[in-house]
Amino acid sequence: MKKNVSKENKNTELQINVIPILKELLKRLWLIVLVGLVVGGAVFAGAKLFIRPTYRSGFTAYVNNKQSKQSTDSLTNSDVVASKQIVLTYQNILTSNTILTAAAQSINIDVSYATLRRLVFTEIKDETEIISVYVVYTDPRVAYEYAQAISKISPQYMSQIVEGSSMKIIDYPEYSEVKYKPSYLQFGIIGFLIGALIVMVLVIIRFFMDDTVKSESEIENGFAFPILGVIPDITKASDKKSDYYYYEKDAKTEQVDISEGEPKNEEKEK
Repeated sequence: MKKNVSKENKNTELQINVIPILKELLKRLWLIVLVGLVVGGAVFAGAKLFIRPTYRSGFTAYVNNKQSKQSTDSLTNSDVVASKQIVLTYQNILTSNTILTAAAQSINIDVSYATLRRLVFTEIKDETEIISVYVVYTDPRVAYEYAQAISKISPQYMSQIVEGSSMKIIDYPEYSEVKYKPSYLQFGIIGFLIGALIVMVLVIIRFFMDDTVKSESEIENGFAFPILGVIPDITKASDKKSDYYYYEKDAKTEQVDISEGEPKNEEKEK
């Protein structure tokens, strides 16, 4: 026999009512917030203990395709375009082994080039001829001294490597003890969001795995069956009488009163 499947069953789509899910999440809001605070606090404390703060110091320089001794009164459009091209070359040379090692030796820093390369960052300002060089290190004094050493030797090295160009320092490095990275508060917020999200996912999974019927409306909405009657819940203990509950203690009390009352009546008759 072939089973006839109607087009309506084929086109049936799974519809999810969001309101019960939101109610379930609101019911577990205290747990979501609690776990979020615990995870966020743990991440914050871990970042505070294991991640050392870094400090930044740097300088800004102007790059020109002419040497500093040449006159710059007649600056043409081609000179500007050439200078912008030279900035890209300077950006790579400033992080080369020659520049970084020479600057490190001038302040007696005995570290490898790979380590120095991770400390230095360059940035071109909005596609102009201005370039910034930053040194990020866990010691603010070392970051300042190393940035200062690079700013001193860079103009001389650049004019020798890229002939016919010059580099002028605009802003020199400044010593600062203001923390650059990381943001421990940001770590805590991310940890809170992760913890809260995990609990929310678990609550939603548990909600969909629970297939018990909790109210008459679920039967009416889910199956479209008419409800003929409702069996009252008589299992819950209560100190008050109700239409659906028979309190055993009251029944025993009444029996005791009746049994005690019968002898009294007999004595009066005697």
